[in-house]
Amino acid sequence: MDLTNFSLMDGVQLSIFAMLVVFIILVLLQVIIYAFKFLPKEEQVKAPVAQPVHQETNLDEEDEMVAMLTAAALAKEEYNGNVRIKSIKRIG
Repeated sequence: MDLTNFSLMDGVQLSIFAMLVVFIILVLLQVIIYAFKFLPKEEQVKAPVAQPVHQETNLDEEDEMVAMLTAAALAKEEYNGNVRIKSIKRIG
């Protein structure tokens, strides 16, 4: 096949060959993915889940903390970032 005398039939043959190569590769990928189903899977060891500790909290103190954080966030917007939260601690 000479590139200076490239006819329409040569272009059709090249296109069909290229599509055939692509479909063969796609079929091979499909077979490989299908074969993964038959590979043995590793058993996952389930870690024991720690039970959460039930803590009684005073809702008034939590509400106060939420109010302080909200006020700090609003003040930060108003003063262009001159307010900084240094620490947050659980009360109770």
